[in-house]
Amino acid sequence: MIQSVALALQLLETLAETDTEIGVTALANALGTTKSRIYRHLRTLVKLGYISQSEETERYRIGARLIALGKAASGSADLSSVALPHMRVLRDITGHAVSLGQVEQDGIRILNTLAGNMQIEVGVRPGSLLGFTNSAQGKVALASMSDQDRAALIPSELPASTEFTITDQDEFGAHISAVRDQRWATAPSEAMRGLNALSCPIFDADGNTVATIAIVSLTQYIETPPDPMQVRAVSEAAGRISTQLGCPKYIWEI
Repeated sequence: MIQSVALALQLLETLAETDTEIGVTALANALGTTKSRIYRHLRTLVKLGYISQSEETERYRIGARLIALGKAASGSADLSSVALPHMRVLRDITGHAVSLGQVEQDGIRILNTLAGNMQIEVGVRPGSLLGFTNSAQGKVALASMSDQDRAALIPSELPASTEFTITDQDEFGAHISAVRDQRWATAPSEAMRGLNALSCPIFDADGNTVATIAIVSLTQYIETPPDPMQVRAVSEAAGRISTQLGCPKYIWEI
């Protein structure tokens, strides 16, 4: 099983390093194995979309899914490296844990976190997926999107994580409009009792909402409405990161 996985990865690496299409025989020679073994792996990878086969030459090259995976990995790495120094500044100013999240189809994926300076540790683990409707990060991402993009991401039924989660569609719509006007979002006890976050969106060079940055702490330390100093600090961090990602003007500046 391990040898099979290793060969599949070697195939992908070989195809990725090749500028032109390549055939079964050349791949078998390059990897020192049989054509029949190479062919079986190729058919599986084609079916999964990681490589493609030319109908004319019957040779292979990397596919759309592998390209998309590479871009996603590259984008995440770039975003994290750009954001890290600004996350440190935000943590030092506010004293609270700081989280960086990437906008995905199903929510906000936490890419990186910095622990705060509080006696009680509060934060969100990297890799966690936060909901669009019950987290400050998710709500501010929705509010900063176009109406069309936002409508595609809001579920028909809003799940209730706690008794404080907004589950009525009309109420939620009005809430998102308020978030858009004030240019920040909180979610006191909406995902977990006693937990709150204050979040602002991050934009790329095309003005698309690609990420969020937030401070995270207990509701007694991030109130609703939050301290203006906290709002300003989060907004400025989001603006600086957006600028480094190529956004010409941070339109959500407080």
